[in-house]
Amino acid sequence: MRGRRTARRLVKAPRAAVGKLAYRVRRRVTNTVASAAPEQPSLRRLLPADLLRLADSSDEHEITTHRARYVIAHRQADVTRWRLAAQTATAVAESLESTGVPFFAMQLPFTRTTRWGVRRDDLAAVVGAIGQSLGAEGFYYHSRETGLPRPVTEAPTSEELESIRDLSVFQYVRCTTIGKLYGAPDGCRIAVWDDHEDRETLVAPDRQSIVQEIDRSDPLPLTTRARWDGWAEPSIVGATGDASAIEFPVDAVYLWVDDSDPQWRAKRAAVRRRLGLADASGASDAHYFRDRGELRASMRSLETHAPWIRHIYLVTDEQTPDWLDTQHGRVTVVDHREIFSDGEALPSFNSHAIASQVHRIPGLSEHYLILNDDVMFTAPVTPYDFFTTAGQLRIFFSRSRRPDISRELQNPLERARSNSAELIQRDFGRRASEVFAHVPIAQSKQIATEVVERYASEIAGTVRSPFRSDTDVESNSWLHLYTALFTGRGVRSAIRYGYFNIGDPSVRERLLVKGYPDNVSVICLNDVPSPDGEDEADPGWLPTWLAQTFPIPTAFELPPTRADEQSS
Repeated sequence: MRGRRTARRLVKAPRAAVGKLAYRVRRRVTNTVASAAPEQPSLRRLLPADLLRLADSSDEHEITTHRARYVIAHRQADVTRWRLAAQTATAVAESLESTGVPFFAMQLPFTRTTRWGVRRDDLAAVVGAIGQSLGAEGFYYHSRETGLPRPVTEAPTSEELESIRDLSVFQYVRCTTIGKLYGAPDGCRIAVWDDHEDRETLVAPDRQSIVQEIDRSDPLPLTTRARWDGWAEPSIVGATGDASAIEFPVDAVYLWVDDSDPQWRAKRAAVRRRLGLADASGASDAHYFRDRGELRASMRSLETHAPWIRHIYLVTDEQTPDWLDTQHGRVTVVDHREIFSDGEALPSFNSHAIASQVHRIPGLSEHYLILNDDVMFTAPVTPYDFFTTAGQLRIFFSRSRRPDISRELQNPLERARSNSAELIQRDFGRRASEVFAHVPIAQSKQIATEVVERYASEIAGTVRSPFRSDTDVESNSWLHLYTALFTGRGVRSAIRYGYFNIGDPSVRERLLVKGYPDNVSVICLNDVPSPDGEDEADPGWLPTWLAQTFPIPTAFELPPTRADEQSS
């Protein structure tokens, strides 16, 4: 018996190898023809006639290949996966509305892709409407029952319609900024609901839905809810407020400073002279303040991968990035004077002090994320990655722990952590030793207010120190997150992230050659000073790397000047 199985494997192995070779050859041929055809008209006759007609109908269309097949793609400069999925869902919805077909959202709020539910009796009308309204725009559909993706103009057979349970509708979209081709994963899904066998209800084709069974009624009991971008999408009456859903808003708060500003540097120098401190020029803590394009790159990454953030607040000291359009409305610049409880403590150059006041931002949502400008999103994330449906904070720890060494051997950051850990142990009887990951930090205004009240004297001392001091505490990370954890308002969670010390020349070289790993959702480019005696990594590489890695501008950026374009 074993011998027969081995023989069958030996027969199948060459077949598989031949199949892979044939696929590689076919892919190379189709890629070559598609790329060369625009410059060599003689090759156009090798392309499908229907695709040629679509390509010739608009300058925004191109013929390209996907998995060794010719496809039509839409060309667009500023593609992001969240907005592409939303645009597709809206296009499908408008097609169905034009024919009066009832449909409703099945996915959780604030998730990236839309899944419309339709009745099986309406499926023929659904595919007909999509084919008629979206065929000229080069849309495709795909399902397990129909096999390879087809243009929406090629309707399924009657037998296929009876078997389809779930359908993906999408465009191939070429981002002309980065050259990437997007497809089915960034489209819209349509789930087919069937009649229940035993009662007067409609049932979903699977359990991947916030709604799985509804009354069989005509019309369907529909209302609307706001999508993450504000678009009103139909949903089933009574489905709001589900225990599995996040429906509360989440804001983002950045702490930022530009130390190249002469006025800011003069202000810092004056405070240091008043306190009898040495000039900070060239000091080891300069890396905490300098800006080399990280903020713009981080905000671009947020708009690309987390555009569901309700509002962005930028906390600064009388500074505004020269590229930020403050009239746009998406970003609010918040000056330290607006949030500091002790105005006499200003100006402050102590990040521990500044972070302790963030919850006082006017209009800030109850749930928010704190980000340093050196943290960037690299893949789509949702509110569910940072909060539970009950509003608990998701807390991400690194593998590092604070050192248990004497205070005279600790640096100011380590002392602030030790001070905070002592307070946690005093009040909760637990040793706080784990260091938090360098990722967006989930916060709650309720917890922040509670922490400020409980540790009023320690935080007041931190606020009164214009620079980091030995008595500082870390309120927004250590006190806030451990309080959440030990009071049931926070849970241990995991997120895939990459940490890079860009002060290390070897790290810089790795980023330049390989970029960041493609299996992480967040990266931190921590500007750690080089050890004494070692050369710092070339500071000129980072702005170029950031511009190339996060090239798609946000809607709240001012148009680049000619000087900006020449320097980029």
